[in-house]
Amino acid sequence: MQFKNHKNATCFRRVWTKSCQKIEYFYKTRISPFGNFGNYLIGGLVLGLGFMFIFAKLAGEMLENELKLFDQIVLNTISLISSPLITRLMKGLTQMGSPATMIFLALIVWFYLSKIKKHFWDSNMVITALAGSWFMNELLKWAFHRNRPEIVRLVKATGYSFPSGHAMVSFAFYGMLAYLMWINLDNRNLRYFFTFLFLFLVFAIGISRIYLGVHYASDVLAGFAAGGFWLVGCILGLQAIRYYKSNDSRGWK
Repeated sequence: MQFKNHKNATCFRRVWTKSCQKIEYFYKTRISPFGNFGNYLIGGLVLGLGFMFIFAKLAGEMLENELKLFDQIVLNTISLISSPLITRLMKGLTQMGSPATMIFLALIVWFYLSKIKKHFWDSNMVITALAGSWFMNELLKWAFHRNRPEIVRLVKATGYSFPSGHAMVSFAFYGMLAYLMWINLDNRNLRYFFTFLFLFLVFAIGISRIYLGVHYASDVLAGFAAGGFWLVGCILGLQAIRYYKSNDSRGWK
């Protein structure tokens, strides 16, 4: 019996070693030549698949009507902090995820990056992150046709509920701004500050949509997942452009 176990263990180690060697060979020959872009590619694919899985899981459970308890628990928890002051704060936060606010900010950032800093692709990717996530959100809402919560709403909201447009678009838009700050700012403290600020803002916008009664918690989570998927695609696209533009030896202009 011990001999058999030892033989199985040896066989397993051989298979494991061989698999690791194949993965290492694939990385060195297929991914590693791309340098940092190869790392972005692998990380992006993992994150993108993760966001896609989360969205698919939420969508499936929503269609099977299995999210009622979760949504109710989150709503009850958030309602514990209800007060006139918090309501005013939440109304202000939700405006940061409104189309008017994000379009205004996107135009300012686009002008600064394209006209002052001369970062053509960075500036246009900001518009892509905003417009693309917005358009995709409309398609997803039309596809799932989930009605908004039937409770007292503290702000006006029209259209379908799943996924949350504020959550999805703000994740993609403010996430792109955080990423551009991270790669363009030399000051490490400023990079961490703006990254934390934008992430907190996105989270707060999502909470505000639940608090104000216009979205279920699952709508917001699905919006984060879909927005994250689009953000990863935009970042990979920007890094691909940077890689090929810097690789003059291969004839890219």
